[in-house]
Amino acid sequence: MNRQRSIFVGAAALLILAAIIFMPLRTVLPDNVLTARKVEGIVWDGSIRDLQIGRVAVGDVNARLHFLPLLLGRAQMSFSRGDAPFAPGVSGKVTRRPGGYSIEGLTATVSVATLFQPLPAENLQFTDFSVRFRSGRCAEASGSVRLTAPAGVAGLDLPNGLLGKPRCDGGDLLIPLLSQSAMEHVDIRIGTDRSYSATVLIEGDRVEQAAMLALAGFQPVAGGYRLVRKGRF
Repeated sequence: MNRQRSIFVGAAALLILAAIIFMPLRTVLPDNVLTARKVEGIVWDGSIRDLQIGRVAVGDVNARLHFLPLLLGRAQMSFSRGDAPFAPGVSGKVTRRPGGYSIEGLTATVSVATLFQPLPAENLQFTDFSVRFRSGRCAEASGSVRLTAPAGVAGLDLPNGLLGKPRCDGGDLLIPLLSQSAMEHVDIRIGTDRSYSATVLIEGDRVEQAAMLALAGFQPVAGGYRLVRKGRF
């Protein structure tokens, strides 16, 4: 009886181990946030086609789950893609832990033109970007972010885009961006419920561009013009 039990326990353990080793990658992706056209491979070495985070398109990436963090009660997954024509490289990690989650060392360029309409935005470029949320609140943030704007936007001359460093503010992730002339500001605020607000402030009287700015949706405020966009990604 003891031998039969040992054989049964051993076989069960092997089946469980095999299930873990060969677990499909698609079974561990949070489908309430991430969507993709196709997910291939196992959790330790897989690929995702046309990955989207909410409404933000990331494109094709490789993905793998890390083993050692599992021993510490954390689920950590790496995403990567080399540079390619029309598809800049992606690298970074996402970690789920008790009480929160984090994004670590993200370097990527994502299109936000559709997400932020009618704001004059094109891409967000993340460099070594990290943010940690604990108990539903932003706990720490670092790295740099650049917002690029399309050429020919009324009243704006932003050849180098707007640059800033993320920080936590009132429990939200705040990305304050500033142009090289310091006359244009964009504040992007992101909550843990995937809500966001983006506020563009253009300083100066801009008399010659006033009509064009009004057509673009800007409202006159003290010291300049402002445009606000709110939504969920």
